[in-house]
Amino acid sequence: MRNYGITSLCGWLLISCSWFCLWVLSYYFIMEPELAILLFPFALRLGTILHTPKRYWLAVYGAEWWLMVSLAILLDQPQWLSVIAASLISVPIIWFAQKYYYGSQWRRLCVMGVVIFSTALLNVLVFSSQMLSLQMQGAQNAALITAPLYSLWMVFLVSVTGGLMLVPSCYLIWSYLFQKSWIPLTVNLVSKPIELRSRHVVIYVVLFALSIAAQVGLPEELRRFAPFCLAIPIILLAFRYGWQGALLGTLLNSVALIAARSGVSNMEITDLLLSLSAQSLTGILLGMGIQRQRELNQKLRHELNRNHNLSRQLVKAEESVRRDIARELHDEIGQNITAIRTQASILKRVENTPMGESCASTIESLSLNIYDTTKGLLTQLRPKTLDDLGLEEAIHQLVRELECEANGISTTIIWNEPTDVDLDLSDATSVTLYRICQEALNNMVKYAQATEARITVTFEQDVYLTVKDNGVGFKPEETLRGFGLRGMKERVQALGGEFTLSSDSGTQQPGTALHVVLPNL
Repeated sequence: MRNYGITSLCGWLLISCSWFCLWVLSYYFIMEPELAILLFPFALRLGTILHTPKRYWLAVYGAEWWLMVSLAILLDQPQWLSVIAASLISVPIIWFAQKYYYGSQWRRLCVMGVVIFSTALLNVLVFSSQMLSLQMQGAQNAALITAPLYSLWMVFLVSVTGGLMLVPSCYLIWSYLFQKSWIPLTVNLVSKPIELRSRHVVIYVVLFALSIAAQVGLPEELRRFAPFCLAIPIILLAFRYGWQGALLGTLLNSVALIAARSGVSNMEITDLLLSLSAQSLTGILLGMGIQRQRELNQKLRHELNRNHNLSRQLVKAEESVRRDIARELHDEIGQNITAIRTQASILKRVENTPMGESCASTIESLSLNIYDTTKGLLTQLRPKTLDDLGLEEAIHQLVRELECEANGISTTIIWNEPTDVDLDLSDATSVTLYRICQEALNNMVKYAQATEARITVTFEQDVYLTVKDNGVGFKPEETLRGFGLRGMKERVQALGGEFTLSSDSGTQQPGTALHVVLPNL
């Protein structure tokens, strides 16, 4: 109970000071005390109540009621019962809206919009009732309600303008204070240097100065177009910071308008209020659209990264299975074939009949064929030279196995490996680079009719592989028609890399160039 009393008292004092300061600013802008309450003070109460537990509502409403009564007595305005009644009648609307005020930003902003326009219509209803009662009292009071500042349109416009500017601002403050995860104050945090984001502050100051200059410095004949210039900082801030930036730009513009447009006519005040309302609503909607687009892009990037990670895991799992199968084939089938050949040799020495020797020779020949076939399968499943010699020597061995020199292809291998960093390629990256070189050299020997080839491997933050030849090339419509290079492209993309294949077929300097960029997983 003690904590509740202290919190309520502090909240009452804070709301009272803020409410009165905003009323002074509103009165300075509108020059009508009763309408000034509907501009910023009512909006402050709406934004505060919407984010305040119900047990503290009495402190917030109490601060507003005692200030309105005090101002009515001080200014001798007994008709202020209408604004007090509007404040009382708004309680059910906020009570009902708070039940649905949860979830995402978009849901909360929609609830804010409903509350702002509902209370604005409620204010119009209360003031129309007051006008009706004044008409019944006499012609003198009836003349009062025909004044422009007491028109129902002005009541609605003032209520909506203040609500659009301050209610989302209250949400931002509440979200920053109570929804943000604060880092506890520890030794590591104290020792961490403070980072001042001066660029953001400079942007705010420059935009604010430009807003003031646009309101004050324009010639008199262009003064009515000055509010439209204020849309520029709102668009810039909305594009950079979303709807929060658009709201900040609107607040800066409102300060500029209030500072530069005191003592103007009623028509100009209406134009300014319309400009602020349109800018606030347009800026928030524009910022919401931009922020929504960024969230969708971020979600899409997250899904793409997730798919890449899954694809990498699949590639790693595939290589792991290939390695296990190759090991099992080598250990089991290799030993069995050796045993079969030994038994066939024994049978040839023991069996003296021609039929027995023929069967033993056939068994030995078949076992050799099985051994050769198994050896080829092992190479396809898992290149043994890659495990024994490493990637660089495996590529050199691959050039020798494919007999590039014997086929008239002079092959140059350029290996750009950093000297100051220990190279530690992942298994998936090494196997992929090896198989791409294998497929490219195999196609070069079979189809390219090339005389020169160059393989360049560069290790930086990513791994770069380039295979070039001076062969006959191929037609663009035949690109990746075969299963070999198409499979390599899919494998590179699965690992999050880039695969580019180009050819200059039919030109004076034909040839094929294959470029691959792989992340070092």
